[in-house]
Amino acid sequence: MSFLVDSAWTLPPALSRRENRRSLDLFYVRIPFGAALEQRAGLDAHAALVECVARTLVGTLGISGREYGVRRWPADDFIAWRHRDEDKLGEEDLRALIIDAVQPLLDTPTDANEITVARVPLQLEHGHRAQTFARAVAAAQRAAADPKGYQLECSASLLDRALRDSAFVFHHQPIVDCRERTVIAYESLCRGTMEGMKFPDLIFGVAERMNRVWQVGRVLRSVIADELVDVGPTPYLHFINIHPADLDDPKFAEQALHGSLTPHAANVVFELTERAAIGDYRRIKSFFAKLRDCGYRLAIDDLGSGYAGLTALAELDPDFIKFDMGLIRDVHLHPVKQRLLQRMHEFADEIGAKAISEGVENEAERDALLDVGSTLMQGYFFARPARGFAAVDDERFTLAQREERDAI
Repeated sequence: MSFLVDSAWTLPPALSRRENRRSLDLFYVRIPFGAALEQRAGLDAHAALVECVARTLVGTLGISGREYGVRRWPADDFIAWRHRDEDKLGEEDLRALIIDAVQPLLDTPTDANEITVARVPLQLEHGHRAQTFARAVAAAQRAAADPKGYQLECSASLLDRALRDSAFVFHHQPIVDCRERTVIAYESLCRGTMEGMKFPDLIFGVAERMNRVWQVGRVLRSVIADELVDVGPTPYLHFINIHPADLDDPKFAEQALHGSLTPHAANVVFELTERAAIGDYRRIKSFFAKLRDCGYRLAIDDLGSGYAGLTALAELDPDFIKFDMGLIRDVHLHPVKQRLLQRMHEFADEIGAKAISEGVENEAERDALLDVGSTLMQGYFFARPARGFAAVDDERFTLAQREERDAI
């Protein structure tokens, strides 16, 4: 078996047929230690390594009579392709097979661990097939050389498309008053509509690394403003998350004080997330004073976790304090948590803030919170985030309260 080194980005003949339009998986196999092996063990050892990798690729990709291709690439690398079927071959699976095959040939077993395999999807349409193939090979080569960097590159590109198309929606989770047995507010949680860019941690994680936080915040506030117009007047408050970096964005003040959010100010609570530290509390406090003059309210999220510490509580005079779910989890089993939450609720009352317990997941947690004076709650026990503004089932409130109301 021999493989010619192909220095051109040429399209394999099997992929040049016009009828060949099925989805492909293109693999790039990177072997960075080939030159060192040749110097250390000689030409025969190097040739045996290349032959072993080639046979492994052929034996793996050529099963079931499928069309496939394997090509030696410059240096010691390989590219390979196969029509994609239901039993999709993952890059880690292929890498493990190659490592198992070549390790007996190596006097330094750690070399095999340096092998990387990257897989990218490839769809060849009628036109520009050669260019499409070349770009896919280049992408796979970058992915094999720097997997994390390539993943960030792909995610950044996807985020830019999402921002361009405003590809976001909001799911809403109710915040309830168990004493009054009613929903008082909904927290609006962003979701992406594009595959691979759906959840907030990924969206903001990429935005932070690629310096796109301001752009994301602007688009999300525009989307939620449009949604509030569609919903019309409601008796509920709407908690909208803001990233600490948004506070440095001049467009934020423009949107809030003179833009699309302004008509909804009386019903909007800006919930300051704990994704980053706040540096200048004096400036932030002055900014929030302007927002309050316009009718907005402020909530500090996840008190007791991350950056949402006592300094934010002392400096920003929030209207709402949301306790981190780590304090709420299994609170019925931890007397210390119960005493701490009771004191924190008393302190919130003293400073004129309302306390909300986040992450309530079961009846036992709800009842323990009621025992320590926590009546405002949020969590899966009441409802999961969803499109629209879902009501809360009556049985989610305490039986004791229901019996008291029936007796009145």
